[in-house]
Amino acid sequence: MVRGFFCAVSLLLAGCIELGVITDGTSISVGKASNGYLVDAARLPDKGDGFMTREIWIARDNRYGTDELVELLTGVARRLAPEMKGTKLVIADMSSRRGGGGRENSAFHRSHQSGRDADLLYYMRDAQGQPFEADAMHVFDQRGRARDTSGLVVDVPRTWLLVKELVAAPEAPVQFIFMYEPIARLLLDHAAQIGEPAAVIAKARLALKQPGDSARHDDHMHVRVYCSKADREFGCTDMGPMELFAEREAEHSQLLELVGQVVSHGDTKSAGTIKSTAPALGARADRIDLRGWR
Repeated sequence: MVRGFFCAVSLLLAGCIELGVITDGTSISVGKASNGYLVDAARLPDKGDGFMTREIWIARDNRYGTDELVELLTGVARRLAPEMKGTKLVIADMSSRRGGGGRENSAFHRSHQSGRDADLLYYMRDAQGQPFEADAMHVFDQRGRARDTSGLVVDVPRTWLLVKELVAAPEAPVQFIFMYEPIARLLLDHAAQIGEPAAVIAKARLALKQPGDSARHDDHMHVRVYCSKADREFGCTDMGPMELFAEREAEHSQLLELVGQVVSHGDTKSAGTIKSTAPALGARADRIDLRGWR
């Protein structure tokens, strides 16, 4: 008990967590995405409602993440499934079972170390314009066309729906969706053309970034979620801007306040505004370099 107490007080939990003194069986993300590890990880199933994984990534077994990340991926895929007409979201690498930069991870990634990162393949269409379930990571040009001879293109409307769902998902706040900027621009232009609310587009713009210090993500998108509140107590560290986390916290607080008004006073006016609590956000830079936060 004494050892467990001092571990909790000092937050020097690397050894203590792994000895099982503190954990309750839920996942814990420790450290940074590019310098951390994972305890009691959740494993993403190889397939499920609206999603699947190809053999190449199953064989690597980088299928693990925090509870929040796995719930986000499965929840988003499930909600999108009815609109995808038979094609599933293809999920590639996440983290290894214990995270870190071991051989099974470092050969492919500079991050993915603390269970908060996942690679998703773009929704695609074939040369005849039909929905195509992604078979591999095809490199796309600035017009969203595959640079190989496959004739594949990024399915912009469906990929926009994926981005829109990710940034609004209740399971976990998304910090980044790393993506080749020309593809991001195609998605945002499409969103504007179909009349998406300005606040929704602005929130997506905050999340969509092309990394300046790693692959440009023209063959897949890379999603990263913020540390959970509980994991911060164990040393989980977010790198980079916190705007979307602050936005999520503000929305949550505002929602709780409105619900309280409805429950306590029967305020029907507040009830009518519960669904529209997100304040407008301004667009920010489209690229980010995380070397300063490593």
